[in-house]
Amino acid sequence: MFQNEDKNYRLKIAFDFDDTLTDPLFEELAKRFISKGHDVWIVTVRTSYETYLENCQRFHLPPQPENERNADLKELAKSLGISDKVIYTNSETKDKVFFEQGFDLLFDDDDEWHCNPICKKGGLAVVI
Repeated sequence: MFQNEDKNYRLKIAFDFDDTLTDPLFEELAKRFISKGHDVWIVTVRTSYETYLENCQRFHLPPQPENERNADLKELAKSLGISDKVIYTNSETKDKVFFEQGFDLLFDDDDEWHCNPICKKGGLAVVI
């Protein structure tokens, strides 16, 4: 939690992308949080383009162009005005990122792999 320039308290909030922020209800919720001055991020288990290229090289596969990789995620992040607030966990659980980045809240559709570990460590994660 942080105080904005008006000394009002705001949250640092993470949204999972697939099956969470892709739901129109949660996209609207993210927009509402942003409009109220909360710090909204996308935290996804998808791989970054750099990790994707490493995997393609390792398995001798031709890579997709960068503009095609995660295009849906990038488009939504851009429409929300948070293109610079996307964290790729590269198929890892989100609890480490949650605490390292100082998030106050995570919205995610996976309780066992993401929400439960965060809650067990004292964080707040909401299964949607």
